[in-house]
Amino acid sequence: MRRLFTTAEALRAGVSEMALRWGARSGRWRRAARGVYADGPERVLRVDRARAAVIAAGSVARGRLAAVLLDLDGVVLGGPHTFRRAVPADAVLTIGGVPCTNGLQTLIDLAAVLDDDTWEQALESVLRRKLATIASLDGRLPELARSRTPGTQRIRRVLDRRGRSAPPTGSLLETLMVQLARRIAGLPAPQRQVLVVNRHGDFVAFVDLAWPELGVFIELDGQQHKNQPVYDARRETSVVAATGWLCGRFTWDQVVRLPVSTARQLAEVIEQARCRPLKTA
Repeated sequence: MRRLFTTAEALRAGVSEMALRWGARSGRWRRAARGVYADGPERVLRVDRARAAVIAAGSVARGRLAAVLLDLDGVVLGGPHTFRRAVPADAVLTIGGVPCTNGLQTLIDLAAVLDDDTWEQALESVLRRKLATIASLDGRLPELARSRTPGTQRIRRVLDRRGRSAPPTGSLLETLMVQLARRIAGLPAPQRQVLVVNRHGDFVAFVDLAWPELGVFIELDGQQHKNQPVYDARRETSVVAATGWLCGRFTWDQVVRLPVSTARQLAEVIEQARCRPLKTA
């Protein structure tokens, strides 16, 4: 993350105001906000201007900016948003020199400005990285409801639909697939990170998503690495041999760019599974 520094910090380090101005003109650093500079000659990006504005104001990064700093799934830097309530001191951490709300408080703030699906994507990444828990969110709901905090109903609604006991998804792509599967009427939520063993009890694989009661599992292809296609093919063969389940394999482009046709393909796999006897141990 690009280093930011204030005029006061530069002066304490022995850099005069004249030297600061010269450094900005020569490209040694760039002015990012009043009294805040970004190290290096590169143009100042939007996120760095937002970080600099927080430092200049002596405030705390919240909402979308906090989500970007925490690298949460699905959230991009948007327009300014004013939060009326002060953030508790124990909900603040520092990222790249910028005070920022922690995972739990950021989720609460985001619930007021995101739609349900995007908030769920951020939630799954928070849970995956252990920045907060379902229990900690549930524990805040009564207080949020009493204070009429914006977004409280969204938090409750999304937690209800995802389930409290489901583990976090393994990636943004898996979250998007879980959301896409909801388009299929009558299809229950898939199980996540399902352990597959063979008839001898030997480990075969963890599959991304599965409906064991239907005999279907999903494999998702993200960014390919060297030898990844060969590994994936062998893994799929091993899972099919051990379980007899049907496999639905989908790529990032299919899930993100072609959700309607991908949902139809998934529905067809589910229908094929329902039309055949399920292999039993």
